Amino acid sequence: MAEVIPEGVTGEVVFLLPPRGPARTVRGVRPGAWLLLSILAAPPASAWDEAGGAVLQRRTLVRPSNPGRVPPLELHVAVGVATLVSFAECARPEVLDFEQGHPSLRLIDMGGGSLILSPSAELAPGEQVPLSVRTRPGAEPLRFVLVMRRDEVDVRVQVVRAASGSDEDGVDGVARSLLDAPGARATLELPQRVVEYDARKSRGRIDSVLWLGRRFFATVSVRGGNKGVPPWPLAQVRMRVTLQDGEVWEEPVRLVSGVAGSTLQRHIATGLLPGESSGVELALDEAETPGVFQPLSRKEPSTPP
Repeated sequence: MAEVIPEGVTGEVVFLLPPRGPARTVRGVRPGAWLLLSILAAPPASAWDEAGGAVLQRRTLVRPSNPGRVPPLELHVAVGVATLVSFAECARPEVLDFEQGHPSLRLIDMGGGSLILSPSAELAPGEQVPLSVRTRPGAEPLRFVLVMRRDEVDVRVQVVRAASGSDEDGVDGVARSLLDAPGARATLELPQRVVEYDARKSRGRIDSVLWLGRRFFATVSVRGGNKGVPPWPLAQVRMRVTLQDGEVWEEPVRLVSGVAGSTLQRHIATGLLPGESSGVELALDEAETPGVFQPLSRKEPSTPP
């Protein structure tokens, strides 16, 4: 069965030195310390892309407000690579559910709100290993899935709360005015498709984008493919950008929904870019199925940050 190893346990562990060095086995040493060393020694996300090897990346994930109603957050793990997951404002995350039947998976409590994930064998193609974590008493657990991808591996993941403040004041009013505009198009940049599903069933797409400084308002339309098929059930829109230091930032954005018709519904997805960032992408999610990130716009915001 998969192991959850408390802080302070000693034993044998395989860890990764800086990516160009060999893996080693160390006996009789507190595993958390060695695994943390592998994290600290890892290069920035853009530093390792050798001979078909996956890119080691650092990500910040903004936690959803309703974890049970949206797809689990993905953690990209790999054999021989320790993935450090830290939870902001949480000294002791409580692991509620961790997949049984995977002796190769180790989860180590580092204390201070951090966990280490360390697989020693490959997962089956397409396999997802669930992990649920409660960050405070009585709170709805955060849901994760561990996956293995050929193109990227997480060496550090920070899970943070959504920021709140005056930046959100008036946002809903602007979104409502866009929904009320003829065709919900207003004076926007070039319309572009972000995602489309099987037209015989249902589909969702980004019709147009309005930039106001670092904030965007994207008009999302979802529809049924045939008469009598209700609009595709959009549960969440996520934004992904790359920060100036190479870290990847992923965040659910605000979603304001229009009235659903028999085959069509429009939404406004709005988000604020986190400082100096580039490569804005959006994903449209169902309740249990994450969408694929695709570019939001071919242009940078028309107003400097």
